[in-house]
Amino acid sequence: MHSESDAKKDAANIGKHGVSLGFGARVFEDVDVLIVPTIREADKEERYKAIGLVDGALWTAVHVYRGERVRFISVRRSNASEQRAYDRYTG
Repeated sequence: MHSESDAKKDAANIGKHGVSLGFGARVFEDVDVLIVPTIREADKEERYKAIGLVDGALWTAVHVYRGERVRFISVRRSNASEQRAYDRYTG
């Protein structure tokens, strides 16, 4: 996977969520990764959430596709709603 991130956003993500944006690539390693399309209401930008297990914990990587690259916007522990979606998906 080719990924990219903004240095300022990376530092902010580390401060807020304890992991770098690059950690998002690990979310995609889950064979059961769930990709959920979302729309940012402010500007109607199409984004995606990748929800997957990393070392036994569920993580969400919010990202956009820029050509063949994935640009991570936020990487954080999954919330309850994302957990339920993942559980339904993985059955």
